[in-house]
Amino acid sequence: MRTILFLASTCLLLSACGGSSGTPATSGGGGPLLEDGSDNQPGGEIPLPALGVEQARYRVTIENDWGVDDFPQGFPDDAHLSLIGGATHNEAVSFWEIGEPASRGIEDMAETGMIDILLGDEVVPAIENGSADSQVAVREYTGSKVDGVPGSKVFEIAMNRAYPLVTLVTMLGPSPDWFVGVSGERLYDEVAGWLPDVNVALPLMDGGTKTDITPVMGGPDIIPGEAIGYVAYQPATGVYLPSEVAQIVGRLRFERIE
Repeated sequence: MRTILFLASTCLLLSACGGSSGTPATSGGGGPLLEDGSDNQPGGEIPLPALGVEQARYRVTIENDWGVDDFPQGFPDDAHLSLIGGATHNEAVSFWEIGEPASRGIEDMAETGMIDILLGDEVVPAIENGSADSQVAVREYTGSKVDGVPGSKVFEIAMNRAYPLVTLVTMLGPSPDWFVGVSGERLYDEVAGWLPDVNVALPLMDGGTKTDITPVMGGPDIIPGEAIGYVAYQPATGVYLPSEVAQIVGRLRFERIE
């Protein structure tokens, strides 16, 4: 069994990726980029080989857009994203899905912010049976959005071509059972190889195990648990209710570095 534990470093993103501006792509030195991505100048960056490469490493940035400016009523003073847990794995296993009840590990993560049950009782057995390759654990909080600047955390994950998917989850805290994350996000494509840059919007998810509708811990249990779904802030009342429409409260970015 291989376990990967990354101690994250806090950062603030000072720029963001944009779409095409209608002008030719240029290198950092101002010259046009060649077809291979280099600028034919000393120090020009050479793209990493992608197709057929067995292993890769990614820098992961999570951003928290939950802040008092956009969610003013009842916004908690200690708002944060909790510990980040998950795994790198293949298609033989899924740790959570929209429309399905939460597992015990996902329930505990969504209700308490802890990831030990998820890792120990669900990821470890998946590693042992060959459907997962490694654990991912980031045992630090990510702050809320302040003065228009999202809270952020940066860490790294190692990927294996035989296990091209990554699942990550973190509780939106404090809350009854709300969280954000990705389930089986693919970083290796059989046609393109390792993807160089993947950006994912993170909607607010309801774990389906608590009844409270305000951002506080605890509350009455839902027995049996309901399916995981979207939950959204209601500006008129300040409560959070189940929704058919996703409300984005964060982002994940995967940048290949090796």
